[in-house]
Amino acid sequence: MNELPPAVRQLLHANQRQAAIDLLSEYLANDQQEAERRIDQYLEDAPPIHLRGAGILRASRLNALIWLILIVLMALLALIFAL
Repeated sequence: MNELPPAVRQLLHANQRQAAIDLLSEYLANDQQEAERRIDQYLEDAPPIHLRGAGILRASRLNALIWLILIVLMALLALIFAL
C-alpha cells in the first residue's frame, strides 16, 4: 500500500475522516472511491489511539487548566474543613 501524504494522516489523527478522503481524492485526481479505500485500509492497519490520562492533559491546555483548577479547589476545601 502506498503511504498516505502527511496532511491526510494529520486529518485522520484529528478525527476528520471525510476531510482526509476529500484531500486524498484531490491527490489522486478526484478518485473518491480509491481515496476512501486507502483511508479505510490505513485506519485498519493503524487504528487511532484514544488518549487517556496524562495524554489528554498534554493534548489540550484547556484540559490541563481545568484539572489544575479542580485540584486547587479540592486542596482549599480540604484546608477549610481541616480547621
